[in-house]
Amino acid sequence: MIARNSRQTLGLAVYGKGGSGKSTIAASISSCLADRGLSVMHMGCDPKADSCRLLMDGQMVPPVMQTLVNTRLADATSFLRKSAKGIACIEAGGPEPGIGCAGRGITRTFEVLEELGISPESFDVVVYDVLGDVVCGGFATPMKDARAAKVLVVTSSNPMSLFAANNIMKAVRRFSRNGIRLAGIVANDLAPAGSNERIRRFASLVSAEVLVHLPFDPAIPRAEQEGKTIYDYEPDGKTANLVRKLVIRILEGDTGVIPTPMEPEAFRKFLEETKSYA
Repeated sequence: MIARNSRQTLGLAVYGKGGSGKSTIAASISSCLADRGLSVMHMGCDPKADSCRLLMDGQMVPPVMQTLVNTRLADATSFLRKSAKGIACIEAGGPEPGIGCAGRGITRTFEVLEELGISPESFDVVVYDVLGDVVCGGFATPMKDARAAKVLVVTSSNPMSLFAANNIMKAVRRFSRNGIRLAGIVANDLAPAGSNERIRRFASLVSAEVLVHLPFDPAIPRAEQEGKTIYDYEPDGKTANLVRKLVIRILEGDTGVIPTPMEPEAFRKFLEETKSYA
């Protein structure tokens, strides 16, 4: 378990396909961690640069990449923001569409932090919210550089969400030599009739554990319109309580596993056999 003021920083990378709910969940995790008395850095690693918005009462955090273009970055005040709970919020951002590599925004952000003497290791926990549609070199940086010892994969039962999850498992396996491990899967229902069975079978096939199943929650869109995490919007609600259980499992669970992702033909067969659960 990570204790307050511990010198050992827990790096947690939350991956998932765009639209899977990963940013909603990552922000709720950071908020819950702060409520437990831990010092938290939350880094959005997505060109959309909207991961921190729910921690900042709806306010956007200036992306590092765009700030680099407009200023000389003499200090961190131009891009680092503190939430009401004291969470250090950073958005990596990325280049304009059609120009450059989106993943480069992540690697450059780490370089900027180092140049300015800002150490993620000075926090108890660093939560990386990472786009998981394509795990290119840049988007794999939290794993490749061993910054995130634990990886959390958010997925729905949608085939493309599971496809992205399987690819993320491949990246975790590749970088397991760096000590990277899969903490587990968050099964996230995006519709009222969502089923956990397909995700449960997927988890079994890739040697992973479903840490929590989040049923569809109609309050989430309302919370996001208010610029809040669902955890803070309805702190006594079912989703908030499940987030608390998830955080406990992340902090107090074992180091995680090395997954066994499926090869293309096995994945295709899995989708065919479980299509009735979609």
